Parts: sequence; C-alpha cells; structure tokens
Amino acid sequence: MLNPTHNMPANFIERPNPPGDPSLIPDFVTGLAVQLETKDYLSNDELHAVQLFRRAANYIAAGMSSFF
Repeated sequence: MLNPTHNMPANFIERPNPPGDPSLIPDFVTGLAVQLETKDYLSNDELHAVQLFRRAANYIAAGMSSFF
C-alpha cells in the first residue's frame, strides 16, 4: 500500500488550519452594494449565480485592498 504522504514536503503538518480572524470590515459596508431590481427578468438559478459572483468579487476586492 502506498503511503499517502510520501510526496508531501518534509514540513507537512498533520493538523487543520486555525480558524480565521474575525472580519475588520464594518457591518455597514454590506449596505453599500448596488441593489439590482432582478425579480422580473432573472430566474432563481441566475440570481444565485449573481450572488455567488458578487460574494467572490467582494473577497477579491477585500484581498486586493491590502496591496494599496
């Protein structure tokens, strides 16, 4: 049987990552997003896709803000 860690680097740690730090973004920031009127022309699947995209974009924007 193969050892599952045989290709792992020597500094491999067999414990989970610690929990993330709490967000430093103020709560009011969530209200700054553009409110789209989408109920009339987007299906639920399309709305869900937009929500996932916006969530990913928020994380990317928050990460990029540390570069400036």
